[in-house]
Amino acid sequence: MKITVYCLKGSAGKTPIAVNIALERGYALGTNEPYNLLDKLIPEDRFVSIEPSEAFPDLPAEIDIVFDLAGMMSREGHKSIVSAVKQSDVVLVPIYNELKCINAGIHTIRELQEQGAKVVVVATKLQKQSGERFTDWRDSRDFQNIKLVLDEVLGEDIPVLPLKFSKVFDTIFEKEASINQIMANDGLARYTYAEIAQQFDDLLFYLEKNYA
Repeated sequence: MKITVYCLKGSAGKTPIAVNIALERGYALGTNEPYNLLDKLIPEDRFVSIEPSEAFPDLPAEIDIVFDLAGMMSREGHKSIVSAVKQSDVVLVPIYNELKCINAGIHTIRELQEQGAKVVVVATKLQKQSGERFTDWRDSRDFQNIKLVLDEVLGEDIPVLPLKFSKVFDTIFEKEASINQIMANDGLARYTYAEIAQQFDDLLFYLEKNYA
C-alpha cells in the first residue's frame, strides 16, 4: 500500500502520522524535506529523501511506503508532491481545529482532487473543551467543527477520522518506536496511550480495508 500524508499547513501532524505508520507497519518512508531527522528513525534501506524539485521514482506495487510531504503542489518545482500523490492509494490530510489550518486543509483537498487523489481527512490535536462529555471523539466540538466546515465548503462527504492530542507523538521520536511498540515495553504507557493507540489502529484498519 502507498500512502501520502500532506497538508499545506505546518504543524498539523503530518510527520508524526507518517512516522508512526512506517514504524508500526514496517513501511518505507519517503520525504521531500531536505532537513530532517527521519534517517535516524527509519532504516537506510527503507528511507527515500529527495529535493522538492525532484520526482519520486515509480515504485513497484509490492513496495509499501508512506510519503511525508511539505510544500505546495501547485507551485512550480514541487514535482516531488505530484509524483508521490500520483502513485498513492490514498492521501491523508491532517487538519486541526484552527481557522488557518482548516482553510489550508480545504485548499490542499482541492489541489488533490484536481490530481484525482482519494482523500481521507485526519482531524488532529482534538481536545476536550470546557464542559464537554463524550465517549466518541467524533462528538467533540473540535471534530464537529472541522467536519461541518469541510462539508459546507466542499459540498461532499469526505471521510474524517479522529486523532486526539497526545504527547505520545513526541515520544515516538524519543523512543524511535511506534505507539504500539512503546506500549508493549511500558506498563504505564499501555494505560496512558490506550485511547490514541486505538484511534490509530482504527485509522490503519480503515485505510487497509478501503484503499489497499
